[in-house]
Amino acid sequence: MRCARALAAAICVALLASAASAAPAVVVASEAGNSSAETTQPPPPAHQATDKALPPAAAVASVTPEEASGEPLDPPRPTLFADIDLSTQTMTVSDKSGELYRWPISSARAGYTTPTGTFTVSWTSRMHYSQQYDSAPMPYAVFFNQGVAVHATNAVGNLGRPASHGCVRLALANARTFYDLVSQHGMTVTQITVHGKPPYGPLVAQRRYQEQPMFQPFGGLFADEQPSYQPSYQPSYQPRFQPSYQPRFQPRVRPRGRQIYGGNW
Repeated sequence: MRCARALAAAICVALLASAASAAPAVVVASEAGNSSAETTQPPPPAHQATDKALPPAAAVASVTPEEASGEPLDPPRPTLFADIDLSTQTMTVSDKSGELYRWPISSARAGYTTPTGTFTVSWTSRMHYSQQYDSAPMPYAVFFNQGVAVHATNAVGNLGRPASHGCVRLALANARTFYDLVSQHGMTVTQITVHGKPPYGPLVAQRRYQEQPMFQPFGGLFADEQPSYQPSYQPSYQPRFQPSYQPRFQPRVRPRGRQIYGGNW
């Protein structure tokens, strides 16, 4: 009897060990009505993806859209156009619907240059002061080539002819309108085209000292070649009385470039 009990206990232990080593079955309760029927599903597959097989988050974040698609993205097409004609000193603003405005401008005067070409807007400033020209005010500035911008001016009498240091000047109301249009459309979709040659006036050569022909003692071959005598000295007479007093009240000189509605900018 003892041997039979020992043999039965060994068989039970072996059955329990084999049952523990097998994968447990998943029991899911049935949702149909209030039935207590249960269904058994197979265990999940042994080979399952883990987070070790995925790329790190930093590598995924550093991938640009161009690298992900394999092809470079096309730049956005411009929707606002500003055509600046230096020959006629005019600026034409248009969009996809057609021409919107045509204004007189002032480009760079003689000795300075307004760059030509096709540009996009770099940055804008509602009230900018020039760091190169005595802090001259540049209201509603739209920069398109480094320090060159389209901005407002109070010297409206010079509009229609070259008068600036390189920027494109507009009347105050026109510059505000263009600034608002650039803000509405966006800087990346605003295209500025500058072309033409400024109508500079004829330069008159002036000499401080005019050269005189060499004096000929015998009159040369012809008598009319002899220059008329002109004294080379200048009178140095100065009045004896010199006023030594200074006026009591001196006119107040306003600093240049710090006037929003004064001076020429």
